[in-house]
Amino acid sequence: MVFEKLEKRMIISGVLEAVTPLHIGSGRPEVEIGGVELPVLTDPEGRPYIPGSSLKGRVRTEAEKIARQKGMYVCKPPNVKDMCGSLKRSFDEFCICCRIFGTAGDLSVASKVKFRDAYPLSKVETLLERTGIAIDREKGTIAKGALYTIQAVPAGVKFGLEIVCENMSEDELKLLKAALKSVEDSALGGSSSRGFGKVRISIDRVCIRTASYYLGEEEEKVLEGEELKRWLMDI
Repeated sequence: MVFEKLEKRMIISGVLEAVTPLHIGSGRPEVEIGGVELPVLTDPEGRPYIPGSSLKGRVRTEAEKIARQKGMYVCKPPNVKDMCGSLKRSFDEFCICCRIFGTAGDLSVASKVKFRDAYPLSKVETLLERTGIAIDREKGTIAKGALYTIQAVPAGVKFGLEIVCENMSEDELKLLKAALKSVEDSALGGSSSRGFGKVRISIDRVCIRTASYYLGEEEEKVLEGEELKRWLMDI
């Protein structure tokens, strides 16, 4: 099985910067009078953050698009019935995206890649609030109760990024790196059609650790500088 042995763990560290305002919604069902209809997600201390699940979902979507364009078979999440865990009989038959990001179904398999929650590297003093107008799609006119307020993290805010990869093949790492690059040219979060969500991802360091490292028998391998640059370009 995929996780029976710890062959190689890679810890990818870097920075995710909001190039334009960034809206990661909280999904709050109720709004107080005078409140914001679409607030950003914040932790109990009021800090905006990007959940690892949001990052993983966006990167997976880009990975699926790239894999399909290259002629690879890719199943059709998020419906469990259409995913490899329900359609295939063994892990070896899974599509590359299910091998990387996991799958549900009769053969439920955990993800080989974990995205930590991303928190701002410095205090975010203020959040942006922008008013929008909803359009009735059938009539092509302004909808009833059309005005709404959306909240966003300002452009320029930087978040700490950490991705942990376990027992990934070279082809899987290649697709993951390509998907991270593709997210930069796409968008993260909501209201991307209104100019929100452009991000820049900078990888600063990659630590490679094996079982022997955790037993104190060998040092970790660290990719930085030119060596890291070559690794990132090897896609």
